[in-house]
Amino acid sequence: MTESSEKIRDKVLSLIDSEFESDAAFEREMGLGEKTVNNWRRGRSSSYMRMLPRLSELFSVNIGELYDIPIRLDTSELSDEELELITLYRRSHVLPKKQRIALKETLESTINLYLASHESRSARATKHKSEEK
Repeated sequence: MTESSEKIRDKVLSLIDSEFESDAAFEREMGLGEKTVNNWRRGRSSSYMRMLPRLSELFSVNIGELYDIPIRLDTSELSDEELELITLYRRSHVLPKKQRIALKETLESTINLYLASHESRSARATKHKSEEK
């Protein structure tokens, strides 16, 4: 096992310890076999490496954090409304995956409808102004 995979393992195990009552509870949540986490702890398996995307979603962490890559999130250019939307969306991590996908699709559709409506009104206004000339 490489040093970097050991760091990732330690991070994953730390998250499991902080978020779940037991290894068995985590294994049930993830649909894993018994003793999977025990094998990770003993260095007998590194199957967690294939699961990093699922684990990052489950624990609401950026996959880069699991790799121990510092992620710089510069929000200085975001407006208060943008930050509020991001915060609201991040709260959806507790929803089942299908509901999160549906929520994202609903947001995209709604925004696209508003944009199309705005563009249509703008085009009509421009056309009306050019007809007056």
